[in-house]
Amino acid sequence: MNLHLTEDEIVETLKRSSLTTVLVEGKDDMLIYRWIEEEIGIQNANFLSCGGRDRLLKVFERRDEFNHIKTVFIADKDSFVYEETPLELEEIIWTKGYSIENDLYQGQKIEQLLDINENVKFRKAIRNFITYYAFEIEQFQKKLIYNFANHPNQVLCDAQNLKQDFLNEINFESPSEETIEYLQNEYDVLIRGKSLFALLIRFLSAKNRDVKHNKKSLLEHCYKMHRSDSINSIIEKLKTRLYA
Repeated sequence: MNLHLTEDEIVETLKRSSLTTVLVEGKDDMLIYRWIEEEIGIQNANFLSCGGRDRLLKVFERRDEFNHIKTVFIADKDSFVYEETPLELEEIIWTKGYSIENDLYQGQKIEQLLDINENVKFRKAIRNFITYYAFEIEQFQKKLIYNFANHPNQVLCDAQNLKQDFLNEINFESPSEETIEYLQNEYDVLIRGKSLFALLIRFLSAKNRDVKHNKKSLLEHCYKMHRSDSINSIIEKLKTRLYA
């Protein structure tokens, strides 16, 4: 299936389909959902990437146009993780954390791959990244310009400190201790999952490391070796919807 279908093309495809269809956000998520598909042995069903959260939500709003087939929508909460999910979207299966990557990361067991020295550096990196991210959260709460997608390499220097040039560029202001503590208590759920895995990869793919990991290997490790309750919840909700 073309991963770059427009909203109208997705709707037209569903109108012509006779298959139960599970709609997910983007191509990056498909690897994870393929594992779920294989595990629960879905028969006569199709997983369809919408090419992004906004497009998935627009297709969801038009679901009456293809109500002759069973459809299930799964989406990342994104910024909804910091506020209430709208009632009109409650039919969607939502991740518990910011994204499906967060639900994989939940519990932080993947961090056990870090050795002692790496863990010390990682703790410094995550602590400083949380301070930066808390600023973005407060920008979001104040309805000001924010960006949850800045890569850790933009934010942190090699010594795991915040880059002053970057802070100046975004007009950084120190966030409240309350917001920092809020993130520290559940950073695996609240900080964008792509950023968390990027922070890990700073250390787990280092040039001087004997065993190097990439994001796909870490995702697989989380899914198959350290399954979180949140991933189990998505699987159970999906099975319930498919076999109802």
